[in-house]
Amino acid sequence: MPPTYEEAQQALDNFVAAETKQLSDVLLFTISHIARTGLVCYKWGSLVHLLVHQLKSVLETPSEEFPIAGTVGLAGEASYEASCKRLYQVLGSFPGPPFTVQRLCELLTRPHAHHKTKQKLLFAVDKLLSVTSVVPEIPIAEMPPVQEEEPAAQPQQSGDEV
Repeated sequence: MPPTYEEAQQALDNFVAAETKQLSDVLLFTISHIARTGLVCYKWGSLVHLLVHQLKSVLETPSEEFPIAGTVGLAGEASYEASCKRLYQVLGSFPGPPFTVQRLCELLTRPHAHHKTKQKLLFAVDKLLSVTSVVPEIPIAEMPPVQEEEPAAQPQQSGDEV
């Protein structure tokens, strides 16, 4: 049974308060739910911490198939790591969910479904965070009922498996 919006918000609040960040099934479901629906009813101040954490995991976790070594940064930036750091700051600076939050969550859910290298993924995230408009948070009372998702729709914790 999927979590309620209230349970997800509580998990987000606990995640923000925790010294050691651990992704629970509820938090992973939250990202995949936004990826699937594009609807955000969570407090942005809490949700942004989860999205930055997952973005760090996706961009900074190397694997044999998706190595980081030798990956260059965005134009004008000294390194891949510097580009990543700037993108985390950009995401954290939005006053609300960026207009592209649904696509961002899709990338966090299946990062290498369309982008076969870390550099291409970095470029895609940069483009997604180049927007200036935000979407409003929807009151929980106005949200449709939460529905179970396909197991394949869950984000991968390391962000590198397809």
